[in-house]
Amino acid sequence: MKYSICIDMMFASLPFSDRIEETAKAGADAIEFWGWREKNVAEISEQTQKLGIGVALCNLDSKDPNLSAALMRGILTHGRADEFVQAIHESAPVMRTLGVKNAIVLAGDNDPDISPERAIENSFRVLNAGAKAAEEEEINLLFEPLNTYDRPTYTMPYSKDAFELVRGVGSRNIKVLLDLYHTQRMEGNLIDTLTKNIDLIGHFHVAGSPWRCEPDLGEVDYRQVFEAIAKTDYDGYIGFEYRQKSPDFDIGEYIKNLNI
Repeated sequence: MKYSICIDMMFASLPFSDRIEETAKAGADAIEFWGWREKNVAEISEQTQKLGIGVALCNLDSKDPNLSAALMRGILTHGRADEFVQAIHESAPVMRTLGVKNAIVLAGDNDPDISPERAIENSFRVLNAGAKAAEEEEINLLFEPLNTYDRPTYTMPYSKDAFELVRGVGSRNIKVLLDLYHTQRMEGNLIDTLTKNIDLIGHFHVAGSPWRCEPDLGEVDYRQVFEAIAKTDYDGYIGFEYRQKSPDFDIGEYIKNLNI
């Protein structure tokens, strides 16, 4: 099993560069973070190489702040395929510098002028356009459902819709980021969902539910979930993405004690 730590959310009291070092100390295999637009990519690359850890994941992003915001809030559902392809070609060189293959893609928020059916059609069309660009750039786009407790206006919060969309696109470079915290909040049934769709999953995220905290707190027995993943042929990362709730929790000890 390979583990990564989202340093935009975790170790948040530390300077960004110190979070990379903390990830290495914890024994994780890689860092991950969200947008790259305001990050010093060269420094991240240099530090991760020096510490012997990888970069598992980042958001599809752009130097253009307007396009960067649109990628978070609705470029797919609004059918903006040309700009989506532009962001892919803009992100790919950054990702190569970091040695990362996977980029997060978000559906966006509900728009009263766009029906749910039209939003899905637009997302399908945009992902189809992006698939060719992703294949050319040799990167993977990971479509992520988000729960409507934290993001009430999110367009596609259920994993079923995400898997159907990605399966319909049918590209080896388009997969799903299955955030087990978001999935638990919306629907539960984690083990059955992931085992039936493992061929379409490019990355996992983990946090305790319902508080988005340490994985040893809350209603999910993550050891059983991880053991179920280990029985599949999944070879990607399990990424920890949570906010510290317990001052005594040590992510390094948690990873070490999993021993899966």
